[in-house]
Amino acid sequence: MGGPKLPEQERCDAILAAAYQIALTDGLDAVTARRVATAAGISPGLVFFHFQSKDGLLQALLAVLLDGTLDALTDPGLAALAPWDRLERMVRVELERLVEHHAGVELLFAFYFSRRDDLFRDPIEASFGRYLEAFLPVCREVAGAAGTPGGAAEAVSGDDLAATVVALIHGASIQAIRSPASVRSEALLATIRALRLPAA
Repeated sequence: MGGPKLPEQERCDAILAAAYQIALTDGLDAVTARRVATAAGISPGLVFFHFQSKDGLLQALLAVLLDGTLDALTDPGLAALAPWDRLERMVRVELERLVEHHAGVELLFAFYFSRRDDLFRDPIEASFGRYLEAFLPVCREVAGAAGTPGGAAEAVSGDDLAATVVALIHGASIQAIRSPASVRSEALLATIRALRLPAA
């Protein structure tokens, strides 16, 4: 297939963009070198040249999906906020991203549930682990600032708070796929606020 010769990175980006659109429209099984090449306006040989195989192409596509996962959670501007405000901001931004990028979230779930081999599961599991780790410091700060030892009973620990926050966000991701308009950030934030101990 003819056409202008693109720099290598632009060609890779075009291939991945085409693969992404095909996967969104027709599912991961529809991502073939021929279809991707046609959509990207290049030859199938160039798809194989850059990604070696269908699995190589799908791995690269998965990496793109996972790449921006922690961006909002590691924003340097968050450091200036008090712990509870920082946690609320992080949760709010994540919920907004779920709604805005619900198609990509659905594709990530497709990878997780349809591509069960370690080639795909391991990077997803590692990303989930990093996601939880991104919430741990602020949740520990919130739990530490919320009460004093021996005070209000068995308070929620920072680790349990982080696990709960991440579980709520994961649940919201399913809701964002089913019905993006029904994801109500304020309701979920109110649930998280209910876990907060009274200030010391």
